[in-house]
Amino acid sequence: MAEHLRAWARVDLARLAANYRALAASTAVPLMPVVKADAYGHGAARVGRVLTGLGAPMLAVAYAEEGAALRRAGIRAPILVLTGCGDGQQRDFLDHGLTPVVSTPATVRGALAAGRILGRPLPVHLKVDTGMGRLGFAPDDVVAEAEGLAASGRVEIVGLTTHLSSADEDAAVTARQLDVFDEALARLAARGIRPRHVHVAHSAGLSHLRPTHTLARPGLLLYGLKPRPLSPAVEVSPVMTVAGRIALVKDVAPGTAISYGGRWVARRPSRIATVFLGYADGVPRTLGMLEQGAFSVAARRAPVAGTVCMDLVMLDVTEVPEAAEGGEAVLFGDDPTAWDVGGWAGTNAWEVLTRVGPRVPRVYVGDTEATA
Repeated sequence: MAEHLRAWARVDLARLAANYRALAASTAVPLMPVVKADAYGHGAARVGRVLTGLGAPMLAVAYAEEGAALRRAGIRAPILVLTGCGDGQQRDFLDHGLTPVVSTPATVRGALAAGRILGRPLPVHLKVDTGMGRLGFAPDDVVAEAEGLAASGRVEIVGLTTHLSSADEDAAVTARQLDVFDEALARLAARGIRPRHVHVAHSAGLSHLRPTHTLARPGLLLYGLKPRPLSPAVEVSPVMTVAGRIALVKDVAPGTAISYGGRWVARRPSRIATVFLGYADGVPRTLGMLEQGAFSVAARRAPVAGTVCMDLVMLDVTEVPEAAEGGEAVLFGDDPTAWDVGGWAGTNAWEVLTRVGPRVPRVYVGDTEATA
């Protein structure tokens, strides 16, 4: 690691590739990797090049701006925009060859307008709300929406999708959602509408694939973390390790208060390490992090000592004699994991990954043959 860096996020492309291969080998349908939110903080351009180089036929993002950035990075694979084409976004989709998901009246208007400008039917995916309660058309309305779109001559429905709300928690709820989705798919087929891309499964949803599905869209598993508590039985390894350099190690006497508010007080002669990472970089500033959180220093857990600051965090390294100025303190990676940090902070691994700030440089390691 470059010695001049105060903090860094190591992104292991060899692990990313191994995770993709493991998922592809264990899944009966092609994978459409989800690279939204800058590939969950890993860097969408580099990650996208690796995954398309490995054979991923499509990528998925949340917003048109993300798809445009991938195009500027040289990625030519089809890109699905999960939130669709809103009013006034038509040029973004047409200029960059993006495919929208149609899930709201505004995205219907946007797709129809884009198709009119294009002069030929614009490929779209239609979304059904089967129980997430977020985006998508009600199951009773989806046939009418699909027929209206098809009759317009401006769009072609090439995909049908929904989002599972509880695949990592409740198999019964998931089964009901899948039944509703299959019923909608059958009603569309009865009207002659048969999308070739049928996708439901995110990472946890890979355990619930059905014969009707032709595509899956994993996210978290690709980045080496399993959904909890329920997850497909596939082995993956964390791709990202976030660490900061130790700025100072000092001895403090019993009774010494550390950081804002003096919420941590030394109960014994202690060694305190100050690390170049703070909440502006993604370290949660929560009571749980103060009471339970720890970094890894010299392969040992060093508890957080005091309130996390914007740019710095202090650790109790009394039991880590190897801790020294210039050393490395790991926020998450193999140990602790992003799930560990999420548990201490009262959140989940998805948030921990995506909150790593932009001033933490991503340093890419591992086999990069697929990134040509």
